[in-house]
Amino acid sequence: MTCAWAAGIFAIACAPAGQAQPVRQGIWAARQVQALPLPTHGYEVYLVGELHGIDKNEEFELRYLNLLHRRVGLQDVAFEEKAVYEHEAQSYVDGRSDSLPEALCLRAGILTGIRRLNAGLRSNERIRVHLTDIDSPASAMRDHLLALQADITGARDVVIPAESDIKDRGIEAVTALEHFRSEPWIRSDLRTIGHSIRAYQQGFEVGTGPPMGSPYLDDREQAVTENILDLIRARPRQSLLVLYGADHVSRKMRKDGGPDRNLPLAPVALRLERAGVTLFSIVTFPLAGASWWRGQHSDLPWTASDGQLASGESMQTLLDSVPTARFLYVDTSRTRVRLPSQDISSYVVDGFLLFPSAQPMRNHCGTPQK
Repeated sequence: MTCAWAAGIFAIACAPAGQAQPVRQGIWAARQVQALPLPTHGYEVYLVGELHGIDKNEEFELRYLNLLHRRVGLQDVAFEEKAVYEHEAQSYVDGRSDSLPEALCLRAGILTGIRRLNAGLRSNERIRVHLTDIDSPASAMRDHLLALQADITGARDVVIPAESDIKDRGIEAVTALEHFRSEPWIRSDLRTIGHSIRAYQQGFEVGTGPPMGSPYLDDREQAVTENILDLIRARPRQSLLVLYGADHVSRKMRKDGGPDRNLPLAPVALRLERAGVTLFSIVTFPLAGASWWRGQHSDLPWTASDGQLASGESMQTLLDSVPTARFLYVDTSRTRVRLPSQDISSYVVDGFLLFPSAQPMRNHCGTPQK
């Protein structure tokens, strides 16, 4: 153990500037994200799946974005947020608006970080944000329908149902709007609203508070997949960074899909792979600490002692050997690890980005919306 501690300290202290050295087979430790051997070339999509509610997620995601922007000119970022608010999000990160809708409060930190990045870039270099998830609750679906109706020539006589009628009559409105000639982005948005309403009909509903119903639905995963594919096709020689929850970035079938959580479900990453997309996927995961997400504060029910390396060494022993490290990167093609979460350990991803400890993310929300 003493030798391992000394070797870890030596690796971090003696690593060339900007380059981390492996502290175990397939594992690197560093104080700065840019020192880790994260890929920046060769993929159409870079998927980061976070364990929601952790303060260090924003730092890692912003630094990885900056790295991809500098090295390959990446300018497009897709978020796990409601598609209806995309225009407001882009206006905010461009500096054309000084506020965000309350519905985007969970993403206020990362969007503010992108706004600061854009402030130092020329207009043709700025980051574009894309909200690629389904709309929810019903009020968001109705707002999206109304916005599209205003953009479709001749569609003003289409009846957009009240919020209370979206579940029963929303698809009728989508179908009616689809009959008009419109731009491809409008057709894509209508497709997303259709998926949103069908997910709502299956019991899924969420604002900024705890979700209702199962979040693991084919309509949701397919909507996200189709929206990401649209972005890839629109800019075929450019890469895309995708920031979602960890559940969406594994290339392995789930067994808890559907309204009753009893059906097989292909996550977004697996659907993209099946569509021929070259992708890199990584999960961010804290080894101890606490989280805040959707109005709920939680102490994490594990510590680093609950995880193990392939050798059987405890993750706590690994951390003790690199006490100055703020980030650990595990290349799953070179080594296997058992994280304190059995579910996430079984994910098929290219890497894990581990935080030795984490604090809850900053609460930018008021009273969470149901």
